[in-house]
Amino acid sequence: MGNYSRRRFLQGSLVLAASSSVSHYAFAEDKVPLWIPPLTAVGRGSPILLNARNVKKAFDGKQKVDAWGFNDSYLGPTIKMKQNDFLRLTYRNNLSEAIAINIQGLQANGEISGSINRNIAPQTSWSPIIPIKQSASTCWYHSDTIGRSAYQSYRGLVGMWIIEDEQSKKGLIPNKYGENDIPLILQDISLNYEGQQLFNLDKNQFLGKQLFVNGQRNCFLNVPRGFIRLRLLNASVSRPYYLSLDNQQPLLKIASGLGFLSQPQEIKTLLLVPGERAEVLVNLTQGQTVRLLAGKDRGLFDQVRSMLGMSDDLEDNLVVELRPQGLASAFAQQKPTLPDANLGLPLTPVKERTFVLNTQDAMINQRRFDPRRIDLVVKLDTVERWILSADQPTGFQLQGAKFLIEQQNGKRLTKAQLAWTDTVWVEGETRILVKFENQSSNSYPFIFGASNLLLADKGCMGLLVVQ
Repeated sequence: MGNYSRRRFLQGSLVLAASSSVSHYAFAEDKVPLWIPPLTAVGRGSPILLNARNVKKAFDGKQKVDAWGFNDSYLGPTIKMKQNDFLRLTYRNNLSEAIAINIQGLQANGEISGSINRNIAPQTSWSPIIPIKQSASTCWYHSDTIGRSAYQSYRGLVGMWIIEDEQSKKGLIPNKYGENDIPLILQDISLNYEGQQLFNLDKNQFLGKQLFVNGQRNCFLNVPRGFIRLRLLNASVSRPYYLSLDNQQPLLKIASGLGFLSQPQEIKTLLLVPGERAEVLVNLTQGQTVRLLAGKDRGLFDQVRSMLGMSDDLEDNLVVELRPQGLASAFAQQKPTLPDANLGLPLTPVKERTFVLNTQDAMINQRRFDPRRIDLVVKLDTVERWILSADQPTGFQLQGAKFLIEQQNGKRLTKAQLAWTDTVWVEGETRILVKFENQSSNSYPFIFGASNLLLADKGCMGLLVVQ
């Protein structure tokens, strides 16, 4: 006990010394305007180019360093499409290594979804024609290269993909991109003294020290007074986020990644796991500035402990500060209503499967990923119940299909909590009802497994054929 107490005393002394030596602006630096990724609204066969290339980025707000991105910036443009439309997409690889790109959440067949079997060699292109069949969704595109997806996504090969339908434009749901419909791409990044990204491939998870949102830290956004829609994407390699407002005001959850809820759900905290998307409304009709935080509000002591490596917490957990402007119109003050969630209940599973994720050894059901092996074959247009568990809490995701969360950590979800998704947090036993509506093949299979990209790269994933 004496040694333990002395160790704690020394740690406390280091914290006090560091806090006294760190300049004031390190914790009270001026906030910067949130950067909104440019919107590319396409349809009716319009062409679009995603050019993966080296870019320059000032992560520390000062010195520009090498990073990766699409077209001319770190992170890619937000692509927006409508249901029953299609586009001509060209991926161009101007990097020095091969890449594969997955549009996570896209409900399409395996041949055009991208992913691991669509490697694009340096200085080459791939140009699929992508039809959009699904209803309103928030998807994302990112690297899915075998063994390199975590590193390449971390470097900047990430972007948001929005799908609208006719119903999603109704019910007073905010839909003015960048004004009252805000994309928030969350990443945790570590930097060296020169402002360059640091990344450790040795472990099965990576937890960066600084929180970046749309590629920036410590951001604010001026927004119109009224209800604001936040489209949240956890693009971090391994870190889950527990999101809440600093004034204890509830968030109104309206959608998961692949569909709306039947009605808005008031929640104090939103858990967002790696790869997961969610949509929430924030009521700013009173005109007060609010801060969206990742975890509890933290002081100087917590931040210094993180800087000294005494915890895995973020140095600063501000996602964004929302500053309402002007007067709220009568229209803006009305609580939005949601379209039909299209749950299609009841769902009758034809088969039940069990999956155990081993996060220590990066395996599923005691097997490590093998690109030459098909792990599952399921029948098209059927529903299966998958029972998931893990040795430690972790995220799980599925490509090319969608599911409803039936039971999580022993608790059955109510109908009001249900929405279509492709990502779930596995803590205790989790049951999902998976609907297979898209084909894949031995040549172009779907993938399933850990949503922690580094854990997936190590082997915690499998291949799925739907036929």
